[in-house]
Amino acid sequence: MIKLLLFLLPCLSFASDWKFETEKKGIKIYTKESKDSPIESLRAEGEIQAPVDKIVAILRDVGSATDWVPNLKKRDYVQNISDTEAILYDISIMPFPVKNRDMVVHHKLSISPDKHHLSLNFHSVKNSNAPKGKDYVRATIHKGLIEFHPRGKKTYIKMTLLVDPNGSIPKFLVNFIQVKLPFDFLDALNKYADETEKKPLPGLQALVDQLVPLTL
Repeated sequence: MIKLLLFLLPCLSFASDWKFETEKKGIKIYTKESKDSPIESLRAEGEIQAPVDKIVAILRDVGSATDWVPNLKKRDYVQNISDTEAILYDISIMPFPVKNRDMVVHHKLSISPDKHHLSLNFHSVKNSNAPKGKDYVRATIHKGLIEFHPRGKKTYIKMTLLVDPNGSIPKFLVNFIQVKLPFDFLDALNKYADETEKKPLPGLQALVDQLVPLTL
């Protein structure tokens, strides 16, 4: 019973803090007003039809990112720190006449203290080795978090984002357009995972091997 309550309490808190927007293909989308930004925070959760080791292997494979990540024109390393940590430079395509966006983002994968899931934390950083991006508007990821909860041959994902594209786009329009971003990302990830085979790097596999299945 105690384990069940501990599992349900985060879900109850989540339901009270976030506004449900829509559900597509089993992926639920929520929004929440941000205290320090006119941009709304986004959250999505749903099941991906692939095991957790395959999912993290796909996300860590920088070379194939443009094959499946929606609207991603370019992704390069700024600094490859380890198998579980890197700083990346992205260029994203925006609809005409809006200028394309670029960003410099720090990514780090870790295991939860209870070892029940993996967490990918990512946010924008400044780095002297990153391209200057003079032809683009530099977007900002204030907060990014993806949790990977293993469910046998499937993975339940919870994704939280606060992204500001910056520039002259009205904030209300940003909020309207960005609601579909987490869905597009998770839907594309689901399709790509079904079409490809990826093996995790040794450091990623070491984290996966430490996971303890959640039992209620």
